[in-house]
Amino acid sequence: MRTNEESKTVSIDWEKHWERVDEPEGARDFAEKMADRLREFIENKKIGRMVDYGCGPATTLFRLAEYFPDIVFNGYDAAASIIRKNSEKARELGLTNLSFEQDSLPNPRKSKMFDLVTCFATLHYIEDIEYAIQKLFELLNPGGYLIFNYPSAYTRKNFREDIKPDDEYRRQRFAVLLAGKNLISQRRIGEILGARPKKFYSSIKSNIYVSVRKARD
Repeated sequence: MRTNEESKTVSIDWEKHWERVDEPEGARDFAEKMADRLREFIENKKIGRMVDYGCGPATTLFRLAEYFPDIVFNGYDAAASIIRKNSEKARELGLTNLSFEQDSLPNPRKSKMFDLVTCFATLHYIEDIEYAIQKLFELLNPGGYLIFNYPSAYTRKNFREDIKPDDEYRRQRFAVLLAGKNLISQRRIGEILGARPKKFYSSIKSNIYVSVRKARD
C-alpha cells in the first residue's frame, strides 16, 4: 500500500523553487536541442497527443507546439507556480495546442492517453522509480512511445564526484539519488515494462535517454 503521496519522496520544495528561479541557460539550451531530436522522431511517427511529466519551464514543449500545430501537447508538473507561468506564456504566444496541468509522480492522476510520453530529469527525484515508470507506460496508447532518462549506478557515481561537500542545496536536492534509493538499469526497465528499451540519446554514460514502445493490441 502506498501512502503519503504514494511513497513519493520530495527532495526540495518545487513550488517555492519555480516561484523564484528561472530556467538555467544550460538547461534551456539542452531543452532546445532535445526539441530538435524529438521533432525528427515525431515526424516519422503517428503522434496525435504528447505529454511531458515534470515539464518545469517546458522549453521543449513550447518549441514542439510551434513545429506541430496539429498535435495536442500537455505539460504536467507538481508545482502550481510553474503551471501558471507556462499557461500564461502559452496564451501570450497563441499556442492553442499546448496546455498545462498540475500532476505528479510516482502515481499520475490524469486519465488521458497519449501517443508519446516524455519524462526528463524528473525520475532522479522519485524514490519509487519502478512504480513511476510503470504508471507512465500505462498512459500510452497501443503503439505509443515512452522516452525518459533515469538514474543509474553511473549517475550516482558522477553526482557524488561532482557535488562538493559544502553544497548543501544540491546534496538535499539529489538526496534520494545520492543515497542510491532509486537507481535502475536498462535491463530492469525492460523487465518491468515487458518491452526492450532502446537508446534515444546520450552524451555521457551517466545520463542515458531511452525509448520504449508499447505493443499494439
